[in-house]
Amino acid sequence: MRRNQFTVDAESVQGNAGAEVTFKALKVREVGEYRSTGMTDRDLLHEHLLSWKGIVDDEGHALPSPADEPEILGELYIHEQQELARLLFQGPDGENAKN
Repeated sequence: MRRNQFTVDAESVQGNAGAEVTFKALKVREVGEYRSTGMTDRDLLHEHLLSWKGIVDDEGHALPSPADEPEILGELYIHEQQELARLLFQGPDGENAKN
């Protein structure tokens, strides 16, 4: 069966034990577009971040799912966004994959 989505351990994003993020897998075409255009990490995350658990705001409250509120990605710190992009690029066989 083709793996078109995957879940990763996302403790590295904010340091929260048990945090998880589920992504839609990247296609070769999408990576090429990312590298050859003005597409940003945020653009990729907007399209590929399906859900998360354990990602919180500055007061420790759970952030809403990006599937329900895509604009919530704007509330992340840049280093958190960069870490999410790194996890996305690692794919379903990366060191943090859970499936």
